[in-house]
Amino acid sequence: MLPITSPQNPHIKLIRSLDDKKARREHGLFVAEGLQMLERAAKLSWKPDIYLATKPQWIWDDHKPLIISDKLMGQLSAQNNPHDLLATFKQRWLPHPGKEGVWLALEDIRDPGNLGTIIRTADATGVSGIILVGECCDPYSPDCVRASTGSIFAVPLVRMPQQQFVDFAKAWPGESVGTAMGAKASYRRRYDSPTLIVMGSESRGLSKAVTTACKTLVSIPMREGVESLNVATATALLLYAAME
Repeated sequence: MLPITSPQNPHIKLIRSLDDKKARREHGLFVAEGLQMLERAAKLSWKPDIYLATKPQWIWDDHKPLIISDKLMGQLSAQNNPHDLLATFKQRWLPHPGKEGVWLALEDIRDPGNLGTIIRTADATGVSGIILVGECCDPYSPDCVRASTGSIFAVPLVRMPQQQFVDFAKAWPGESVGTAMGAKASYRRRYDSPTLIVMGSESRGLSKAVTTACKTLVSIPMREGVESLNVATATALLLYAAME
């Protein structure tokens, strides 16, 4: 079988459209590429919707890839050095969070690279899931998926408007811990289970409404003159402290 070379192929047109957030929401799909990423998806029982490869020997269980040209793969790939494999998957959203273990809530995180890194850290620490509060960026964007290095397939995700989350946090059965500049309590402490860790954006931190909903506020000590930590770094510190 000759490889697909035309950018007008329906599968190719669909995949290219998924660069756009609106199209991702309309189709409920996202793109992942590369052997390492797709191996993680397979181990976690995700099945591809469309599966493309530049070589016919790349077989995923009983899924045979559509073969495309190297040139076309280069046009589809978000990488400077395109991989040989690319697939689309259906997005997964939980209807609501659980109330056991450690959950992470992120309010208005706008940078997809930071969000992907946080998802990767949440996977590494065994977080039960992530709640995206308010105007967070799309976790299924190409930049976020790439930064997650496959953890996008492992960490459950929930979306919540701000007010719904405020109500949820107030009713949380364990300890809800938010970060705030000037908070007297240090993040180096014992966390009561179940734990809800709440992080805000780098530029504004947590909103007043979400801050008020948290039972405990903590801060991360820093040298004088340092404005703030990267939100992905700060989140990593709190998650590892909560897991001790």
